[in-house]
Amino acid sequence: MISTSFAIVTIAGLILLSVLLVGGIIMMAMRRRDHGRASVIGIMGCVVLLVGTVFNIARGLVDEAVADLVGLAPALTISNTISLLFNLTGTALLIGAVVTRRNPQQPAPPQGPGRQPPQQQPEWGQPPFQQQPPGRQNPPNPPFNPWDTRPS
Repeated sequence: MISTSFAIVTIAGLILLSVLLVGGIIMMAMRRRDHGRASVIGIMGCVVLLVGTVFNIARGLVDEAVADLVGLAPALTISNTISLLFNLTGTALLIGAVVTRRNPQQPAPPQGPGRQPPQQQPEWGQPPFQQQPPGRQNPPNPPFNPWDTRPS
């Protein structure tokens, strides 16, 4: 007989793992547009691992009854093999999602009539580009130096 505290900790851990996997499914579904096929493979991996976790929760609840029916060794062998298959498949799918090529970045959609494309912001510390009219061009001013004591 399994101690009650061990069973509670095991089931609580499996429930927390289920919450984590559901969160992973939700996040990957939200990023599906950016990651395409990789996100779908990751979702499949999380779903397989989630089904495996549900199997492990059910297994923990019925292990003793199944062991009484078919014997302890065959029951543990079968349930451990099924659990192993869920874990191997889910983990392989998640690894596959990580190494799958992502969709290339799509160009921005064309702007509607009358809309101007957004202006690029200059990098910090650089003045914005100012277009001067054709003709005589003034030389650019050097950067301001507060320690320069020469008269201006």
